[in-house]
Order: sequence, then structure tokens, then C-alpha cells
Amino acid sequence: MLSRRFVRSSSLVVGALSLAVTGCVTSMPPSMLHPLLNQSAPAFEAEALDKRSVTVPSYGASRVTVLDFWASWCDACRDTMPALERLWRARRSDGLMVVGLNVDDEAEQALEGAYRFGVTFPVVHDRGQQLLGAFGAHQIPTTFVLDAAGRVRFVGRDPETIKRAVNALMDR
Repeated sequence: MLSRRFVRSSSLVVGALSLAVTGCVTSMPPSMLHPLLNQSAPAFEAEALDKRSVTVPSYGASRVTVLDFWASWCDACRDTMPALERLWRARRSDGLMVVGLNVDDEAEQALEGAYRFGVTFPVVHDRGQQLLGAFGAHQIPTTFVLDAAGRVRFVGRDPETIKRAVNALMDR
């Protein structure tokens, strides 16, 4: 004979599993280990290449912010940048902000790279790589996903995992 307690807790587990299987519960994927994980992101204001003003964190202006460090010469960025563009187009009306932080030597290289990758989200040229240093990004590309409070909730490089992290935060 099964106890009521066992039956009740089993029902909860089965219910939670069915929600997860149907996609109603989205969990955060594993993040790269990084000192900023679960910490407040360094704040900055910058002008994007297209003259848009970028403020991070953007309290109240976005539910989730994606910051991607990239360069025009980066082979892996050929996958990451278009994937971020697709994600931004799909979720920007839901409150997603995406900012590309370019670490090329010259702003012209950044502009050419953004054009070649087909991105329309704001791109900031990180002149002197000050933001790269402030965020402690040691590889290109490196992507940071921030929640609405400006805390770093995910750090990674794989476009599909970045998308899962964004969706987990957006769908809460």
C-alpha cells in the first residue's frame, strides 16, 4: 500500500516532468565559469557605430540584455553574430536587447564586419578594449546574458546555448 505522502510527491514530480517535456518550464543551461557570473555587470554608456546611445545595464528598458564580444577576423563569430541577429529579431519586441562589442583595432573594421555578418542591433567599437578588460572576456566570441537587474546570469560561446539562456530568462 502506498502512502498518501508518496502518491502526492510522485504526482508533483510527474507534473513537473510533463511541464518540462512540453516546454512550459525553461531552465538555464550551464554557463561557463566566470567571476562575473551572478554578479552585477560592469555599467557603461557608449555610442554605437550607428550613433545609437547604449546604456548597460538598461534598468526597465529591457528584460534581458545580451552583450557579445566579437571581432571581424573571428571565425566563430561567423556563426554567433547571425544567430544573435535572428534571436534579437525574434525577441526584441519581448524586451530583449542585444549589443555587439567589437574589439577590432579600427572602427571601420567593426562597421565592415557588422555589415558582412548582417547585424542590425547596436554595435559598439570597444576602442582600446576597455570593456573587454572590465568584463574579463579572454576569448572571442564571449557572450554575457544579463537579467533585468543587470546581473550576469550566463556566459558562453555556443549560439544555441545562448539562445536557451535568453529564452529561460525571457520566459520566466
